[in-house]
Amino acid sequence: MHTFYGHDGVITTLDLNGPYGTLVTASKDNTTRVWDLSTFKCLGQLPGHEDYVECMQLSQNTLVTGSRDSTIRTWNLADLTHAQATRDRSPTLSDSSSGSSDKDSFSRDSMDTLAVLDNCWTNTLSGHSGPVTCLYFEDQKLLSGSNDKTIKEWDLSTGQCVLTMDLLWAMGTSNSWSDWMDLDLRDNNYVGSLQFWQYALCSGTIDGAIRMWDLRSGQAHRTLVGHTGPLTSLQFDDYHVVSGSMDRSVRIWDLRTGGIQEILQYEEPVKSLRFDTSKIVVGSGDSLKIYDRVAQQHSYYTGHTNCVESVRISESVLASGGQDSTVRLWSR
Repeated sequence: MHTFYGHDGVITTLDLNGPYGTLVTASKDNTTRVWDLSTFKCLGQLPGHEDYVECMQLSQNTLVTGSRDSTIRTWNLADLTHAQATRDRSPTLSDSSSGSSDKDSFSRDSMDTLAVLDNCWTNTLSGHSGPVTCLYFEDQKLLSGSNDKTIKEWDLSTGQCVLTMDLLWAMGTSNSWSDWMDLDLRDNNYVGSLQFWQYALCSGTIDGAIRMWDLRSGQAHRTLVGHTGPLTSLQFDDYHVVSGSMDRSVRIWDLRTGGIQEILQYEEPVKSLRFDTSKIVVGSGDSLKIYDRVAQQHSYYTGHTNCVESVRISESVLASGGQDSTVRLWSR
């Protein structure tokens, strides 16, 4: 297990592109940092956003970040050698084997320079009027959700918004949407998570509902109801949607029938999840809950000293960031 120190606030989101590639982390300290996973060193920070980054996705060398400042920025991390250095406090890394209480630690001089990676910026997408809370992209298509109560589709090749979907209209088709309108948006987001494949979009929203959209028409055509709190995370494959909520549960849905196959109940709200063919990784409370879908059993990764806010899976490793301001890398 590797523990990355350096952020001075809650870790809001993170992503990585391989066990020996690049890790990007964002925090409420208003910095977004890039790490080299082959050396465990911080390469620098990405400037530009005027508030902290709430969501991101890293695919190969393309990074997209969404911020509380209502903008989306795109970055090319392929060449980080021409960064312009400025003075900043350097991160520290502790390294230990998983499950060990004794740490062999090393740290860089706290006055080392932390580069400003301003040459990595490629574009800024403006159009949302509220914080950008979730995003997902494939190829040149990007979908983003915001507290302005819309989901937008963007063409990354032009930076233009090509479709806007109105959440209030979709939520207004149910009888209970108004019950959620008074929730504090500092703690809850109108759009907690989304993912798409071709023309099929799946979104999880503050009313606890999962909606399926047709991107050709921009209309919601199916709603999965069962959660009793705001959605924070979801992911789908050919047959299932797995969703996490502030109601302290993870639900596994059958896309063919719309029914719930399984409910996993936890003691704390579910802040983040990811799954692959065999396991679901859940960030809830101060540990990672690993659910084996075949054996139907849990295992636990402990080490964070406060709530886990974000988790990611990449091949043989897991990454997690928490309210304790640390980022941890785990062997699977």
